[in-house]
Amino acid sequence: MKRMFLFFYFLLAAVFLVGCAAVERSGAEKAEAAFGELPASFRGELPCADCAGIRYHLSLFADGVYTLETVYLGNGEEGRFHERGEWSLDGAGKTLTLTDDEGARLWRVRDASTLEALDLEGHEIESSLNYTLKRTESFVTETLENSYWRLIELKGEPVQVVQGQREAHLVLHGENSRVAGATGCNRLSGSYRLEDDRLSFGPLATTRMACMNEANVESRFLAALEETASYRVLADRLELYDDEGELLARFVVQHLT
Repeated sequence: MKRMFLFFYFLLAAVFLVGCAAVERSGAEKAEAAFGELPASFRGELPCADCAGIRYHLSLFADGVYTLETVYLGNGEEGRFHERGEWSLDGAGKTLTLTDDEGARLWRVRDASTLEALDLEGHEIESSLNYTLKRTESFVTETLENSYWRLIELKGEPVQVVQGQREAHLVLHGENSRVAGATGCNRLSGSYRLEDDRLSFGPLATTRMACMNEANVESRFLAALEETASYRVLADRLELYDDEGELLARFVVQHLT
């Protein structure tokens, strides 16, 4: 009896594991059928009730992560927002769900090159206005090197710019592997080493100006750079990770022109 029980136990466990693998494969197959090769970028300008329009730049990554930049036209940088979350497809591969901390938004996958915004209940928006995003010919992403990366988060906590002080940022100059930037208080400079997705900083030097900052961004930022072992660029975002794969810091690209 005991042997029979163990036999059925392991049989059920095997069926469960095979089922999980099948679900994972079907998810990948749905993504490939819907979008083909990933990552992919979609762009478009959607209607806005109280501005000239909302410009969208959506990026979908093969591991189920998405980033979304929305720009409310006519409001300057104050109307620019960034979002990161997870995306998924329904069983038919026709409805795309973007989920972040604020909730979910739905899009119809009309084809591999076209997404159409849906209302909160997943219904078509009845309007003569344009609610579609079109896929770009190639994946649109920023480069790690020679870009201005503004610090927006340290270990999950948002970083605010203190009035009258420099915003914390990095620029990695690829020609000589030198990094320059600011800590939110002082200027920083030094070297970095880059190999594939591996990244490390040091030694780093800073100026010694005293600044008032209750959040102590400078020391936390420098500590994060010292712990950095790898990185990932997600379209217009940069993420730094330690050796254990824990997220240390998150940046957004800042175009100076």
